[in-house]
Parts: sequence; C-alpha cells; structure tokens
Amino acid sequence: MIKKYFSRILVGLILTSVFIAWERNKIDLPLLDKLELIAYDTRLAATVTEKAVDPRVVIIDIDERSLVEEGHWPWNRVKLAKLIDTLFDVYQLDILGFDVVFAERDSSEELELLETLASQSNDEAFLNRFQDYKPYLNPDAVFAQSLKDRQVIMGYYFDKSITRSTRTGVLAAPAFEKGTPYYDMLTLQSTDDRSEHANNGEMVEALVTSYTGNVPELQENALGGGFYSIPSQDRDGILRRIQLLEKFDGAIYESLSLALARNYLVSETELITAIDEQGKEVIEGLDIGTGTVPIDPHGSTYIPYTGRAYSFRYISATDILNQTVKNPEDLQYVIGIVGTTAAGLVDLRNTPLQQNNYPGVEVHAATITGMLDASFRSRPYYAASAEFLLILLIGVLLSVLLPMLGATTQTLLWLLSSAALVAGNMYLWTYENTILTIAPLLSLATGLYMINMAYGYFFESRNKAKLSGLFGQYIPPELVDEMSKDPEAYNLEARREQLTVLFSDVRGFTNISEGLDPKSLSTLMNELLSPMTRIVHDNHGTIDKYMGDAMMAFWGAPVSNENHASAAVQSGMAMLEELGPLNERFAAKGWPEVKIGIGLNTGNMNVGNMGSEFRMAYTVLGDSVNLGARVEGLTKEYGVLFIVTEFTAAEAPEYEYRILDHVRVKGKDEPVTILEPIGLSEEVSIGEKDERDRFHAALDLYKQQKFSEAISVLERLNREFGERFVHQLYISRCKHFLAEPPASDWDGVYTFTTK
Repeated sequence: MIKKYFSRILVGLILTSVFIAWERNKIDLPLLDKLELIAYDTRLAATVTEKAVDPRVVIIDIDERSLVEEGHWPWNRVKLAKLIDTLFDVYQLDILGFDVVFAERDSSEELELLETLASQSNDEAFLNRFQDYKPYLNPDAVFAQSLKDRQVIMGYYFDKSITRSTRTGVLAAPAFEKGTPYYDMLTLQSTDDRSEHANNGEMVEALVTSYTGNVPELQENALGGGFYSIPSQDRDGILRRIQLLEKFDGAIYESLSLALARNYLVSETELITAIDEQGKEVIEGLDIGTGTVPIDPHGSTYIPYTGRAYSFRYISATDILNQTVKNPEDLQYVIGIVGTTAAGLVDLRNTPLQQNNYPGVEVHAATITGMLDASFRSRPYYAASAEFLLILLIGVLLSVLLPMLGATTQTLLWLLSSAALVAGNMYLWTYENTILTIAPLLSLATGLYMINMAYGYFFESRNKAKLSGLFGQYIPPELVDEMSKDPEAYNLEARREQLTVLFSDVRGFTNISEGLDPKSLSTLMNELLSPMTRIVHDNHGTIDKYMGDAMMAFWGAPVSNENHASAAVQSGMAMLEELGPLNERFAAKGWPEVKIGIGLNTGNMNVGNMGSEFRMAYTVLGDSVNLGARVEGLTKEYGVLFIVTEFTAAEAPEYEYRILDHVRVKGKDEPVTILEPIGLSEEVSIGEKDERDRFHAALDLYKQQKFSEAISVLERLNREFGERFVHQLYISRCKHFLAEPPASDWDGVYTFTTK
C-alpha cells in the first residue's frame, strides 16, 4: 500500500521538511512570516472586546483646544509646573508620566536681562532682592520644584540609528546594573556589546546608539524615568510588541509604562526564570506584584491591546489648568500620561487593530493596563518545541493518509484537521494567553491537500481517461472512477475468473420487425436497450455486446465483485419490472408489446480483450458462457421470462426459486438444474411459496414415474392458481409417458437436441 503511494508520500514529507527547516530558522520564507503576522492580527481582531474604559489610566491630552487656549507647544515650564500642581493638589492624581522629553532648558529673556543688570550694578539692595526672586524667574527651577516630592515619571528617548551617537540630557537610574542577578540572561544588545558581536562575526543591529534625556534638574527632582521610544516593530511596520527593558552602556533601563505601573503598585521589578527543555535557565518574565509580565530575552512583550484607537479616557490639559474638568473623580488616584492628539504633534502608529491612526500614548496606556491586570499573551519558552512537534505530526499524518483517500475524504480530512488546529490554537490564545504559530500549520495542511488534489486531477484523471478508453463502453462511469484509484490492477489481458453471465433476447422479434418501418424499429430498440443497459450499470455489471435484439452482459470483471451472482439476478428482476412502463409507452406510440427472455449462468470463464488484429473486444468465453446462452433459449421452452442455473442460484441464496427441470442442453453431456427466480425471500408471499412447493412435489412424482399422481397435482395447481405453461408442459410429458413409458434407465433428465 505504501509503495503504491510512495511518490506522493515522499513529496509530502519533503514539503514537511521545508516547514520544519523554517521553524528551526534554517531557511527564510518571507511569505510564511507574512502569513503568520496576518494570522496574529486576525486572532487579535477576532478576540478583542470593546470593554469599558480602564478608569485607572487617564491620558492628559495636549489637544487642539489646549493649544488654542494656552498657546503653541512647547509650553512654558511655569505652565507645566502649574499643570502638575493642579493634578496633584487639586485633583489628587496618584502618578503622572510624560510621553514627551524636556531636553532643552527653558530660557527667560527677562532673567537674562536682570542678570546682565546685576552684573553691572553695585546696588546691594537690588542685588539682594534679585537673588531672592531669581528662582521664581527661572522656569526650569519652577518646573523642577513642582516635580519634587511628587510621583512623576519623566520620559526620555533611546535612538538606535547607526548614524547618530548623541547624548543629550540625563537618564534616570537604571533598573538593573551590570553584574546583578540574571543580567547576562537578557540578550539585549548595547553599545558595549558591539565589539564582542563583531568578533564573533554576528550582525550587530538594534543597538542603542544615543539618547535624548531631560534637563538634569528636572530628572533629578522627578521620582524616576522611563524610555518611551517604541522601536519593536515587525517587518511590515505594524506595532505588535513593545520594549519593556533596554540595555545601554552596561545597564538595563525600564520603559515609561513599566516605570509607571511599578511605582503605581509601589513594587520592585523582579526577573522570573524558568528551565527550558535543554535544562537551561531562561528569562520568562517580570514580576511587579500582579503576576508575570512575559518578556522575551530581548526585553520585549506583545502589546495587550484592549480596544481600538481612543478607547482610553482623554482629559484636555486646558481643562485641568483652568480647573474645569467635568468629572473631577476621573483624575483621583489614577495614573496619568501626558500625551498629545493635536495635529502635527500626535505620534500615530500602525497597529493590528487600526492602521495609521493609533496614538502612541495609548500603546503605553494599553501596556500599563496589561501589567495591572496580568493580561499579556506570550510565547512561552517551549513554544518552538511545541510548534516543531505539531508541524511534524501534521506533516507526517497528512503525507501518509491523504494519498490513500478519495477526493471527498481528502477534503473532509483537510477541513477537520484545519478546524482542529484552529480550535486548539484559539483555545490557547483565548484561555491560556499563549501564542503559538498557526499559519505554517494551516499552510502545510493546505499545501499537502493541494498536492494530492492536483495529483488526483492531473494524474488520476489521465489514468481515468485511459481506463475509460479501455472499459468505458462496457462499464458505468462510477466503476471507472473506482478503477482509477488503482489503475495498475486493471488491464485487458485475458484471465480465468468465476463470473456470472447474462443473455437476454426479444421474443418474437421477427414479427415485431416486420410490423415497423426501419426508423421506428431502430427507435424502439434504442428505447428498449437503454434502460436495460442502465440497469446493468446500476448493478455494476459489464456490457459485453449487443447482438441485434439480444444483449450480453457479465458481472465480476473488470472490477471484482464477490456478489456477482446476486447482482446479476437483481438486474434480471429489474429488467422484467422495467418492461411494464416501457410497454405502456410503446402502446401509446402504437408499437407492439415487447417481451424478453433472460438467462443466467455462473461459472469459470475466460475474460479479457479478445479478437483479431483487426478488431478486439473485452468479452467472456467458455463453456459456462455457452451454458448461459442455452439457458436463455430455454425460456421459450418453459414459458417463463427468466431462468438461472443451479450454479447461479447457489451463489445468490437470498432469492426464492422455482425449479423448472433437470436438463442436458445441446453440446453439454452433464445435466444441469434450471430454475426460475421468484423474488427476494422476504418479499415472496406465503401463497407463492406454497404454489412453488406443491409444484416441486409434482416434479418429484414425475421423476418417480408416478405420472398420474403428478398430473393430479398439476391440474389442481392450474385450478387454484391459474394455468401456467410449465404446468401444461409437464402434464403433456406425463400423459406421453403414460402412453409410452420411459426406458428402465430413465433418470428424469430432459435432453435438448437444438439450441
């Protein structure tokens, strides 16, 4: 079986190997990567819920109205100080983060003028008053004073451009210093790693080369800081992941969202490790008090999007400055993030949920919500091994099974396996927050399915056409379909098989033909033989030939059929039933009634392509075939329409039969019992069986040479059930033997001397 489908199985296993090589990162298949990104986006869009706005996170929006009422950005640091004072003193905000950086000092022309005057003045009173008011004339000092003792996280920016290496302002304290536990497990690349990677011959990429930090006094007076740069974009430019940790100059720094969530929870950041399948300790995530925040060895995580753009609560900065917030409780004890939606200032991102117009500040807000709720999805350390095993399982299973199945079953198996993969993947995605790839599995299953369907279409169609050319004129299309599954098992070479042969002939055809013109006669024969042929085909029989008004068919070849005798008997019964409706249509056309005689025999026959170099035909030959032809001729002798031999009756025991005689046909020395089929055993009535049994009793009396008693039984049958030709036949024989007794060696066999 495997040998038969070896080529297709081999192709399937080769395709599986390609997918395994991709999964093991041995080859690059950009299309497969793209499909997996699409699959991620589709799953996210299908499962994201438009749930209620998270009341714990509020975006302080520098919107268009704020710019109109408060002036263009950037605002004076005194105004920003007022914003902070109002948020904490009036609205009782818990913690505030800036999604902006203050890298330059806020210069004051008035202060510069006064400093110039002071440097040129000797007025001690003026100089003393100037020193007293100088702090209030310095915007940065005012801003720094407002930051002091407040929970404010300053934002700063990391740059990975290889063309710049500037360092502006100062950074906040790092989350982990080099040498701390698990530091080396994080493979975050940094500027101090460049030489090491270069020496190893590896490509150095995604390195932090520069930063833009805040003015020193601002960062020093703030609670902390975090980078708000979002570099973790996939190849297609869509933002699916965000960096929570970044390495720079031998230290690891935390992101703005991580710093805000950690300080909001008054927690420390701890690294969580796990043991992978190789027994190696690996970083699994962070713990800030709410459960595991999964990160990969590069410090990034999948963004836990909670909804589409603008699904968080926005409060205009001008309303806060003017203390006109409609619902002050929205700001009480929450996390605030200063961001902007004003045209020209807004940082818009491409996300799986919304293209081109998702505010970057909401990425931080969504990440904070995910950390507070521990609602991150992640690829665990065992994901690669699980995906490898799934690809191997699906690939081997479908590679072996699909070639052995028909088109319908192939399609069903492909649909079921794909549905099972999607259902399992979605269960892990929805209920376990686990991300496993799905596109390569579905692509592999579909690829294997398409290969086998294409093979069936191009190669099996060719085999089917070849078989149809060989056998199409003899057998029905459905048998050609079955043969095309294993074309090597079928050919036209002659062989000896036990088969059942059928002969049928139109009674009184000469009289019918003389009463019709040629065209009508041709139409009548077509309308007669077409349904008869259809019946043979419906019962998986093979048409051998048409001989004028006669038809020859056989069962059991070229497609093997263990029940060939039963199928032949069923066909004969159906042909006789079809005569009723046919004769009604013939009568409507003015044509004569048609009767046919049918003969069946079962036995060993030679079957194959036979003939001459000028003409060949797929046919059957042998004594068993000749006996079948002789049996059909006996239907006229016994006044019945259907006769089978004892050999056919033995192979089709589900039918009831009436024994007609024990005969020796012309050309055969051995006698054979001939029978008339009555019907299926469960369909024959008790009355029909009683009549049959009493006729059999009369035959026994006839063979015992009790001719008078046999005549009495037969005449009684005629009176009770109506006259039958076969009853009269035996009454005549009995009367003959009463007048001329048979010889002493008479065995009851009737010998026919003609065909």
